[in-house]
Amino acid sequence: MIKRINNPPTHQIMVNLLNIALLQCAISAAIVYLRLQSVNRALMTPPAGWKKKLLKAISAGKDRKRLFYSWKVGAVRRQLLLIAEKASSFSNYGGVPLLSQLAGDDKEKENIVSQLNKPENETRMHKKLFGFFHPFCNAGGGGEKVLWKAVETTLRFDPHTIAVIYTGDNDVTGEQILQSVKNRFDYDLDTDRIVFIYLSQRKRAESETWPHFTLVGQLFGSIILTIEAILKCPPDIWCDTMGYPFGYPWVWHLLRVPIVTYTHYPVMSSDMLNKLSHEKQTLKVLVKRAYWKIFMMYYSHMGSFVSVASTNSSWTNDHISLIWTQLRTHVIYPPCSTEKLVAFEKESKTPLVRKNQAIVLCQFRPEKRHKLIIREYATYLENTSNIEEAPKLVFIGSTRSDADRQYVQELKDMALIDKKIPENLFEIMTDLPYDEIKRMLWTSTYGINAMWNEHFGIAVVEYIAGGLIPIVHGSAGPLFDIVIDNVGFFFLDPSDPDFKDRKALLGFGSLHEALEEVSYLTEQDKKKLSDIAIRIALTKFSDKRFDERWIDHVLIKLEKLKKKRHSASKKKA
Repeated sequence: MIKRINNPPTHQIMVNLLNIALLQCAISAAIVYLRLQSVNRALMTPPAGWKKKLLKAISAGKDRKRLFYSWKVGAVRRQLLLIAEKASSFSNYGGVPLLSQLAGDDKEKENIVSQLNKPENETRMHKKLFGFFHPFCNAGGGGEKVLWKAVETTLRFDPHTIAVIYTGDNDVTGEQILQSVKNRFDYDLDTDRIVFIYLSQRKRAESETWPHFTLVGQLFGSIILTIEAILKCPPDIWCDTMGYPFGYPWVWHLLRVPIVTYTHYPVMSSDMLNKLSHEKQTLKVLVKRAYWKIFMMYYSHMGSFVSVASTNSSWTNDHISLIWTQLRTHVIYPPCSTEKLVAFEKESKTPLVRKNQAIVLCQFRPEKRHKLIIREYATYLENTSNIEEAPKLVFIGSTRSDADRQYVQELKDMALIDKKIPENLFEIMTDLPYDEIKRMLWTSTYGINAMWNEHFGIAVVEYIAGGLIPIVHGSAGPLFDIVIDNVGFFFLDPSDPDFKDRKALLGFGSLHEALEEVSYLTEQDKKKLSDIAIRIALTKFSDKRFDERWIDHVLIKLEKLKKKRHSASKKKA
């Protein structure tokens, strides 16, 4: 008699298939984990016999470009940085070989040879590499000011720290970058303990490279850029001050080092998703919304790899807290050198007299909305009944490329030709030294900022530190953090993505209306607002305040994390 075999129910088949799939995923994950652990050891550890190879190359006076396999060069460079007297010698600018800098430095050569000849346990390895990932470190904007102040504070906090700067600015040397930092920000840095690691793949992380599916394209490009950085020089601490979070899993799995973030602006925010809800709900918009939501889910996952998180403003902090719910984030206001700005007036050898002019201090980029300011200023001139009190409009900023310089020419043509603004009421000043910028702050009366959702606004802080009356867009950092206690004036514009909602909630007028309003201020009113502004700037936004918060919320936390991990490893052993 043949037994009848009962077919299992459909749901049981599904459960079995699911279990098989989960088992396969677990096996794959275990294999990947073991491989990554192996890669982790390989990336941080130089190859066998590396000391003998280096000593032989030094004694022969020949430094071949391929002395080590390309994926091992980073580990060897790491060891040289840890034993060098002058870490800056081991930059890879221009793709030079590892030892090329030693050719003209007999003292450093002697030190390296001495350290390489010592037994492994006697080699001076108590230093640590603090990696600052900022591929646009020479841009000269507010984000770069944060970077260089963080570098200065970190090096001063621990004399055994070496700052590794990952940059894509391949057209300038490290010395030129540091000189630019001195000229623009007036920071004195320990240059011997700063090494620049040049990256060749920065283009892949730029939006221009990805005209379609820009977010995913930049995500992919930033991962490539991150991997290139850790291959060229693996650090002990990874600090992202630029905002490339999608490389964090690679840093964590390949290096297992703490990840520190300083976020200026979230890659994706609820504001972006809400902006789509104001558009007509076509199929294209619905697909885009779904695409952005999936992207947001992946972005949220990146927070699980972060050890210490900080942001530059209340607005950014609120958004990051909603995205990275597993983290506790802290606001560390950017260093705005307000002490130096306030002191500039007293230290000036010539009297500083305020002129009736409004300055716009920012990089020459379209998102800063210079054209909106020109348009609104022209409207103000056409309609004001107080024309003799019209302030002169002065644009001040740095130009980084030919595209920036072309944009500056467009602004001049728009103002003087299209809008017919009188030449005596409009001027553009590019690439001014920092001392001249300070002079402009103390000899002007108003400061304008028109960017929508400016995440913070260092320029606005510089306005109030210079005693200027701010006239700023009513959103994000300027609204929530800087222009407080009725110290300035806000405006909105119909081109704002959320104009209707914000107009109904806040009731601010347009920029030309704000310009008309401030033209009626008395000298006594201006002096009162100026004094309050300076007090706010010194209290909240000084370099000293940044130092304190960077040490408390980043460096000391890292020390505690290191002790905790060391204690856990001892217990495990």
